[in-house]
Amino acid sequence: MNSELQMKREQFMVQIRKQAREEIFSKKRQTSLGQEGEVVERCNPDEIINFIYQTYLEQDFKHLARLLKQYNLNYLKLLEEQNINDLPILNQFITHFSTNGNSLKLFFDIIRMSGIPLEINLTSDRLMCIIQVLVILINFTYLERKDIVENLLQNDLITLLLKDLMSRMVSPDKVQIHFDRWCEILESICLILINVQFELDNRKLLIFREETLRSQLFRVWSKIYPKNPIAKAWRAILLLECKLLESNEIDLADIPHYNFNCIISQCTYLIDKVQIEDDNLCKRVLEILQRLSEFKVTSALTLTLTKFVWEKILKLNLFPHKVFSIFTNFLAEKDNDHYILQYLIDIGLIESMINSLMSLADAPLIEIIYKCFNNILYYPHAFTVEKAISVFIPFLHNYFNQSSILKQELCMEYLFLLQTLVVHQQLSDYHLNEIFINLDCLKYISQMLLMCTSLTKYIAELFITFPKLPEEFKSIILEKVDNYDFVEILNNQATMSKDDGCINLILNLIQLWEQNEQEIVIV
Repeated sequence: MNSELQMKREQFMVQIRKQAREEIFSKKRQTSLGQEGEVVERCNPDEIINFIYQTYLEQDFKHLARLLKQYNLNYLKLLEEQNINDLPILNQFITHFSTNGNSLKLFFDIIRMSGIPLEINLTSDRLMCIIQVLVILINFTYLERKDIVENLLQNDLITLLLKDLMSRMVSPDKVQIHFDRWCEILESICLILINVQFELDNRKLLIFREETLRSQLFRVWSKIYPKNPIAKAWRAILLLECKLLESNEIDLADIPHYNFNCIISQCTYLIDKVQIEDDNLCKRVLEILQRLSEFKVTSALTLTLTKFVWEKILKLNLFPHKVFSIFTNFLAEKDNDHYILQYLIDIGLIESMINSLMSLADAPLIEIIYKCFNNILYYPHAFTVEKAISVFIPFLHNYFNQSSILKQELCMEYLFLLQTLVVHQQLSDYHLNEIFINLDCLKYISQMLLMCTSLTKYIAELFITFPKLPEEFKSIILEKVDNYDFVEILNNQATMSKDDGCINLILNLIQLWEQNEQEIVIV
């Protein structure tokens, strides 16, 4: 061993021993290092660091992997036993990651393997050492210790994981040589990135998520997953993506669109090519698509998810809340090109919504389905009008009849449905007869006025659309308004609560129609 190397080792040993407690070092270890590098359970953490450092300098990576594994096992055993007498030893472990720059530098150097150029394949033993360090980092970032996470980030953990390690994984041919090892590394990176997020405040968390979304991680993963990686890697990457997309405050401007396409493509791959036996994987895929739909990444969703994939998502019939939320968000951005409606009809979206309604859907799911359907009604089509009149309106009438309390959100969707029908659909006399006479929608609106005073705004918006109707239907509406005591109900509301203008608006509209009706009669 050359003198420079010997000097580095001695300097490191001096630093370690200065930081260690003398009473800890004075205790004997229960066993020692054997010839094969087997380390005993009670080996002092600072001394294990010494052995790890020596072995790293000697480039004995098989032995080094065993030492790193033992370091982790010793730490986990202390956590499991929770013996108060072991607290000084446990604190030594914590110090290696919270304040001790030399220990952390050693671990990071092992991951970096800077002596090996990026284009050269790492041996299986070297990869095993990287994996062991990453597992150690998983366990220490799992602790609720902001100081550990802050220290890791200050020492460029993100650069290490998302640049240095990713740069070794960009070549799929190189990764293929030790494929299982690289999958473990990628899984561990994901778990560390997940753990770190729990210890960051809102501002730092947003920066962290944006930085991760900008990285090569998703490009690298897109080259790995077609090789059929282990399920654990799938679970880790999907969970990380869900966590990264949690915040709708992320600035999409600086994030490569290609990265979003990579994320969506992996979802397509899982749905299309993989037999998903774990429902949780399917749930994660739908969560990711739901988040992306909230980010208005609609062009990517349209381009990447084919009609066949959408059909398969609907046929899976899993997690309908998430599925219909995706379509609700997707349709919230109105598109003047009405081809989209035929596309949704072709994949069976409306029929799937109806089937879910008929399967004893809960109130939140009903609300999501009606929000989605109301977005669909923006596009004129005879098929959707027929379904609205034959299924969607009668279903809510039946639901209201069976409910002792009218849920405000469902009432709002009901009013939006009627309003969207009148404004955006081409309603025939047959349709209007069904809505206002046979289905008697104004009866339910009067009940809403009685039970939900906060709905007057939405009822006013609906009434504003009625002048578009033929004259004979205005007469029918006036008759219904009279039968169900709208004026009396509205006047009572005006005396009990402050009018925001909506009550007066409805009353004025009714009065105007009555005047017009009288003029027609006189003529």
